[in-house]
Amino acid sequence: MNATPAIATPSPSPVKPATAALWAGMLLAITIWIFWAFFERQFRFAIEQQADWGHTLVIPFIAGWFVWLNRDRILESPLQPSVAGLIVMAGGLAWYSVAALGPAWLRHHNLMGMGVGAAIFGIVLAFCGWRAMRYLWFPVAYLVVFGQTVSDRFLDIITFQLQGIATIGSEYGLALLGYDISREGHTLSIHEESGRVIPLNIAEACSGMRMLVAFFALGVAMAYRGLDTLWQRITLVVMAVPTAVFVNVLRVMTLGILSIYDSGFATGEFHLMIGMLWLIPAFFIYLGVMWILKNIIVTNEDAPEPSEDSGTLVAIRFGSNVTGVFVTSVLVLVVGGVGFSVLANALDVHLRKQPVPLRESLGLIPSSIGPWRMIDEAKFDDAFIEQLGTPFTISRVYQHNDGGQIVQFHVAYYTDTIDAIPHVPDRCMVASGLRPRTSEPTNIEFSLDINDLRMDGRQLAGHDWPVIDVASATGETQAVHLPVGTPLIRTMEFNDDEAAGQRIWAGYFFITNGQMTPAPSGVKLISFMGPDSHAYYAKVQLIAGGGSQFGQDEYLETASGFLSLTLPHVMRVLPDWADVLDGDIPSSESGNSVFSTQP
Repeated sequence: MNATPAIATPSPSPVKPATAALWAGMLLAITIWIFWAFFERQFRFAIEQQADWGHTLVIPFIAGWFVWLNRDRILESPLQPSVAGLIVMAGGLAWYSVAALGPAWLRHHNLMGMGVGAAIFGIVLAFCGWRAMRYLWFPVAYLVVFGQTVSDRFLDIITFQLQGIATIGSEYGLALLGYDISREGHTLSIHEESGRVIPLNIAEACSGMRMLVAFFALGVAMAYRGLDTLWQRITLVVMAVPTAVFVNVLRVMTLGILSIYDSGFATGEFHLMIGMLWLIPAFFIYLGVMWILKNIIVTNEDAPEPSEDSGTLVAIRFGSNVTGVFVTSVLVLVVGGVGFSVLANALDVHLRKQPVPLRESLGLIPSSIGPWRMIDEAKFDDAFIEQLGTPFTISRVYQHNDGGQIVQFHVAYYTDTIDAIPHVPDRCMVASGLRPRTSEPTNIEFSLDINDLRMDGRQLAGHDWPVIDVASATGETQAVHLPVGTPLIRTMEFNDDEAAGQRIWAGYFFITNGQMTPAPSGVKLISFMGPDSHAYYAKVQLIAGGGSQFGQDEYLETASGFLSLTLPHVMRVLPDWADVLDGDIPSSESGNSVFSTQP
């Protein structure tokens, strides 16, 4: 009788702990090198916008804690590396390359993050195999989903709706407490018996969006570890929305009440501190929701209790083909990284745009320009600066010498910012209580009647580059390059319910890397998708209004007259793009002063 031959099974590979640590360190270093542009940008988001995205720095540690909790299950048998992981890894590298170097509409932080996430998933799968991925997929997914900043463009629609909810909820809440309160757009006004009116602007920072994103991350973590059934976990995650909204309404009410005693309580560091303090009761409310789901609502008593880990360290054992998988992984990553660098250089793509400081402070734009005289200038608090996204801004009211037409003139300067163009009139004027008369803004050509123009002999984007001599604040004349491109202004008409019969027009355009564009998408295409190593943009906004006869033609006539005189002075303080192209970058001390003496 012939004996049935035994099927050979691969024996565990005797990988020493020091060797495994060395391999892990090498893979980590190579991964950081390849995806450095993404990781560096994500780290800057977390540091520079801590109130919104600081929690992303903690997510890797929470994901690691999930892995530690399941270590006994993961290591109960030798890890069997999978070739499929190498394929997923290569696919992640390919997608990252497309999202970073491909068409402009694909170049996006979160799309790049998808490639990074796929590559990380592939690395884990390649070394740990499918059996271990039963316990590792969730920590990896948690890291990828909650460990990156969500684009402002994706959040803006939700943020705007949450602003409205926070405003209405706070209005009713303060009214129930006996306060005389009125609402206009996203602004509340508290009326005192003395006649004093205390405005409370529900800015985007007060929308509750930052609390909601953090609560989703917290809810998923708590549901994963603290609840047994799928429906309980889904319910807890969904409850993040009403919990965050409710607590945010209480936070806004607190700021409103405190602002009665001191308006400074609703701004600056104290404003942020109140937001942080309300996170404590919010956390306990969320814990209470989980306790109810776990204890009050009866679930299947036969459901298995989650097993506890032994608390001891378990040796890491690999299948016999781990060395080959490691070598192949390194080759795939290195070849992919080198290929990415070569392709980026060939396409002249700069993933990290360098900032360009202002030449002079925006405050040095004259208060008297031709027949126009400044009659008012807004001073912004810290909360509004945070909402605006830049401290480099002016907002003034000018009036014509004949005592008639009044215009609101606003300039905001941004550099080294790629994702969103904040605070265009399409949104902020609606938030202030005005009603748009049209559903979408319209790009309209306007004329610039600027005398004494000359061409410097060079071209930018196929246009001759105009130059004009402009007097500085000290009276010294200097040659200034004007932006190239067709003058288009993005306009929209609004109604003010409190000013019947008045027609209000708002328009804006952008000056970016020496060119003009009316749409936020144009900024991305010109500055951040182009071959330039530096990038800046300035939003120029003009609001004007009048009686029932003040139509679009009248607005354009007013805008053309005012901007023909003002634009050269704006370009005098903005970076001269011709100098930037020649490598002459303004020093950071030259113009990046928020406050300056008005001439």
